[in-house]
Amino acid sequence: MNTADIGTIVAPLQTALVGSITPVQIVAILASIIGVGMTFVLMWFGVRKLVSIFKKAVTKGKISV
Repeated sequence: MNTADIGTIVAPLQTALVGSITPVQIVAILASIIGVGMTFVLMWFGVRKLVSIFKKAVTKGKISV
């Protein structure tokens, strides 16, 4: 196979992909990825805070927020 053969094989696939995916869909996918990522980040900080509160309550006998 040479590069001309690969080009003729890939060309229909490229036109099909470009025709089926719109910029609006790409933006929607990126927005949903960012939304899910932010949820996990906030959840991570919340879990760390709860673990810290629990450790302080057990070791020092104080509960702080």
